[in-house]
Amino acid sequence: MYKPTLFDRHGPAAADRLKAFGYGVMVFGLVFGVITLEFGHLSLWMFLLAAVAGAATSLVGIGLANAAGNTWLKVAVSGASTPYEEQYSYQQALVMQGKVNDALASYEDIIAASPKAIEPRVLAAELYARDDAGARRAAELLREVQRMPNLPSGRDVYVTNRLVDLLIGPLRDPGRAAVELRRLVIRYPSTTVAERAREALARIKASRSNSP
Repeated sequence: MYKPTLFDRHGPAAADRLKAFGYGVMVFGLVFGVITLEFGHLSLWMFLLAAVAGAATSLVGIGLANAAGNTWLKVAVSGASTPYEEQYSYQQALVMQGKVNDALASYEDIIAASPKAIEPRVLAAELYARDDAGARRAAELLREVQRMPNLPSGRDVYVTNRLVDLLIGPLRDPGRAAVELRRLVIRYPSTTVAERAREALARIKASRSNSP
């Protein structure tokens, strides 16, 4: 049976506890040595004085270690530090192995269980968009992301542009693409985003005018 170690029980504070104990032993030795040199002989009260000094040093050190450990736990559990972003390395590994369908199935499981998750939808949409047959599902996922509350502007612009690519390309719906581009112009006026959206709108208009 595995016996928990000090590090198992106390986590990141374990190393500090060991240091505190070491400092206590060191202080005990120093105090004991000074008293012996000063009085030239050893007595019980001298030994006790040195032991008390060493123990006090250890207790203070352990108290600081506990405080540090508790702070780490609060940050780690509450997410008060920089928020952790899921990397979806498992799904990416599947893609690298050529198991795209398995990766998509995994993403779909995550999407079904996480109605507010942005990244798995974006990543799955990118995979679906590799094949014209998956373009419709990719567009559905991108629209889901667009409807997310408090969607960061950078993500909104990226997702909308990818959706426009699909609408102009495999989905062959330039009219809807124009709607999405106008939305960017309205949401981000006087920005390079709006400027590029207008340029894309002009190209769509010219293409539709030239079509038979």
